[in-house]
Formats: sequence, C-alpha cells, structure tokens
Amino acid sequence: MDPFEEIRRMREWMDDIFGEIGYEGAKLLPVPGEELVTAVPSIDLIDKDDRLVLKADMPGISKEDLNVEIKGDRLEISAEVKHEEEKKEEGYIRKERSYRRYYRSIPLPAEIESEKVEASFENGVLKIEMPKTEAPEVKRIEVK
Repeated sequence: MDPFEEIRRMREWMDDIFGEIGYEGAKLLPVPGEELVTAVPSIDLIDKDDRLVLKADMPGISKEDLNVEIKGDRLEISAEVKHEEEKKEEGYIRKERSYRRYYRSIPLPAEIESEKVEASFENGVLKIEMPKTEAPEVKRIEVK
C-alpha cells in the first residue's frame, strides 16, 4: 500500500474539477518530483458597448514569452519562462534552474473581429482589446 496514493487521487480529482470550469492544463496542486508549475493568471474582462477589454496579471514575464490566440469563441493566453543561474566560487558551484508556465483559456461572451484585436504588455499586465462584430439584423418572418 502506497501512503501517498490518496494524495495523488485527490490531486487528480482537483485538477479534473478545475479543468471543467476553464482552467485547462493548469496543475493547481503540486506533484511530488515535478518541477513544472502552471500558474493561472488573474484576469479582468470588461464588456464595453463596442468591444471587450481583457487585462491579465502576468508578473515576471517578458513580451517575447507571451502567446495570445483566439480559437473560436475562446481566448487563450500562455507564456513560458526558463531561468538558469550558475555561480562558481572557490570550493563550490551553485546551479539553480526555474521554469514557470502561465496558461488560461477564457470563453468570450460575444463574437469578436479577430483581425482587429490589439494586445499590449506593460509592467506585467497584458491588455487585449477585442472589437465586437456587428450584430446581425433581426429579420422577422411571417408565419403563414
């Protein structure tokens, strides 16, 4: 009997639950021996008259590490950062590595014009402005 089996099952159960509510791919509980950490960035999604504005907090990320994609009715934000540091002194060598990943998939509440989406990144905050598409004209159909 493995004493950690219950903890592993609980971690898988939690990952499944959070995956169902839109945190796909995020490991919210650490896995022993696994160094990969996926952070879920906090967001604000503002529905204005003619556009959607999303702001995501992504500290420690550079603009070059960001990936923003629109897939159907969802916006996906991801980033990966790898850092390696080595320090040599007399009598010892110290090496440290870190790897951090951000991922979030956000369902969009309105249809947008994907060709006109604009994104900017400043001081660890990603801002995405997405113009909404024109609502199709409603045509009343007479029932005979």
